[in-house]
Amino acid sequence: MTRTEDLPGPDRRILLHDLRRTLSPSWLPDVLVALSGGPLPYTGLLRTLRSYEVPRGRRWPQPLIQEAVLTRTLRWMQRRGLVERARERAFPFGTVYWLTPAAKELADLVAPMAQWAAAHEDLLDEDRRAWAERRRRKNSGGNRRPRSG
Repeated sequence: MTRTEDLPGPDRRILLHDLRRTLSPSWLPDVLVALSGGPLPYTGLLRTLRSYEVPRGRRWPQPLIQEAVLTRTLRWMQRRGLVERARERAFPFGTVYWLTPAAKELADLVAPMAQWAAAHEDLLDEDRRAWAERRRRKNSGGNRRPRSG
């Protein structure tokens, strides 16, 4: 494995760009964390991802993954060598997913990011408020120019 200190700046930037593309599905970090505990059937993984609890007093909606989004995310991860799957041989013939060794390493890097987010929740709250305001303006037509007539 090459150490990042051994790479010239442009090579590091290219690798980071490629990494962002690999991590682009928005639910990928959640799937990494959920599967880091071991293999899960599809329905168990979906249930785990839907079991987020929003702390009392929070105004932000609970994140909810749709089945189609989870399926797309798992296919994305499988094509990139992050997840493997197997069909169960007994009825009801479900599918079990687990992380590859490379994905386990990646999952170990996601956990400190969650710790950072918990330590800097004020920054995330500020971003959520700004996002909600942009969405409110967009939905109310606040960004539209008046028609000339």
